[in-house]
Amino acid sequence: MNPLEFIGPALEIVFSAQNLLLIFIGLLIGVVVGTIPGLTVTMGVILLLPFTYGLDSAASAIILLMAVYCGGVYGGSISAILLNMPGGVSSIATTFDGYPRAQKGEAYKALNVALFSSVFGGIFSSIVLLLLTSFIAQFVGRFASPEYFALGILGIALVAGVSGNSLPKAIIGALIGIFIANIGLDVVTGVPRFTFGSRTLQHGVSLLPTMVALIALTQVVLKTQDFVVNKGALGNIVHLDKKGMTRKEAKSIIPACIRSSALASFVGAMPGVGACVAQFLCYNEVRRASKRPQDFGKGSLEGIAAAESCSNSVAGSALVPLLTLGIPGDGVTALLLGAFVLHGVQPGPAMFTTHGVTAYSIMIGKLVTAVMLILIGILFTRIVSKIVRVRYSYLVPVIVTFCFAGAFASTGHIREITIAAGILIFSYFLNVLKISVVPLMLGMILADIMERNFVTSMMAHDNNLLVFFQRPISLVILLLTVVLTWSLIRVNKKVMRIVEAETNAEAEATAEAETTAEEQSNSQTEDIAEEAKDTDPN
Repeated sequence: MNPLEFIGPALEIVFSAQNLLLIFIGLLIGVVVGTIPGLTVTMGVILLLPFTYGLDSAASAIILLMAVYCGGVYGGSISAILLNMPGGVSSIATTFDGYPRAQKGEAYKALNVALFSSVFGGIFSSIVLLLLTSFIAQFVGRFASPEYFALGILGIALVAGVSGNSLPKAIIGALIGIFIANIGLDVVTGVPRFTFGSRTLQHGVSLLPTMVALIALTQVVLKTQDFVVNKGALGNIVHLDKKGMTRKEAKSIIPACIRSSALASFVGAMPGVGACVAQFLCYNEVRRASKRPQDFGKGSLEGIAAAESCSNSVAGSALVPLLTLGIPGDGVTALLLGAFVLHGVQPGPAMFTTHGVTAYSIMIGKLVTAVMLILIGILFTRIVSKIVRVRYSYLVPVIVTFCFAGAFASTGHIREITIAAGILIFSYFLNVLKISVVPLMLGMILADIMERNFVTSMMAHDNNLLVFFQRPISLVILLLTVVLTWSLIRVNKKVMRIVEAETNAEAEATAEAETTAEEQSNSQTEDIAEEAKDTDPN
């Protein structure tokens, strides 16, 4: 059957009143869930999954859950920008520039950029999903364990891009993350590692409680500290201004959106890589290519655009391996796989022949979802943002409750709350030592990918380490790692030189201004003394 024959029936399904309403409701729920720190897109999808049982088709169920996914990804940017608390792992990079921009009194502009970039990335990846699914699936299908291990090495190289002023501290953070990821039972042999006899640690340290503690709970502690020191004043961040993004600024971030969306659409199609790895890769690539890399981390609109367009691009491209290979691209698409099975549909190569209408309905539905996000963002961003503008003394208990509830919900065991509390204390000391948690998160996420694929590669190739250099794709990825690392280090040095020059220029300007003011003051004093002398009769 010709694929064009599926498009007509798929359009009828997507543009039915029921499915358009489901997209609207799903987006709104996703934005609210994504905005509240401690809740995640995954939790939102889990909560809505039982409600899909009553829907008449798998297409409607997946369309609703995809709308929650896309809305949650954008919603995470609201708390990331206003509170420096990402609503999910996909919004971590948004805090790098979103929050500094908001501190400058331009929170609404940062939210505008996030919405524009999210919609851009969603539409871009949806078009890629429709036009290039077959090609991308064939290419990614050639990846084996050596390629995925090499990809993990490439991910670790991104530490050079998020190291800030200290590459050694970033490396230390990444190593700590790898260490934490190795706590628990060995994935191959089942031997306990670094558990120190604790039954709580035998099950390992889950990513969700770690993320909640490292980012959300730590920010709560630091902001509460500021709240007490400043006697209830947390600055102008709680005020949402009215200065939005201009047309000139929208045009200026389009290259960043294109670069980030294209890269994320490719990376997101790789099963198990996820939005976290993709966002750091995209953020660093846009930063490397930027004419003003020194602005990144200080409120750069390009930085916000890179992070947000990447997040929504991954949300679309993660459907590629799910629909074509039956392999979830990330945690949320793993839940979507469950929804498929519940509705009697098995994703995979045969889906485009046996369930072609359903497949194209989902892809077209994803495109409509991305477009409708504009409406949701314009109408509800200010309303939803009030959630994070409530007086902080009222907001803290709610955030902490949701954070610990989210940690508990990851496995349904009380040990996750204990682990989150322990990591919170550890994270506070990291903050005191000025060791960024971003490399730590990166190391923790990539450690499992690298270990599983390294062991599989060794078992499949008689412990031959050269296999990573003998396979063409793996070799290209490793060479790219070297080039990328060298490039990122050069960019960091360039940024440091520019920042140092700007700092020196500001210091010289300040000193010159102080000297001028002093000279003027002395001159005025001398003039007054002369006048007094002239008027003195004696």
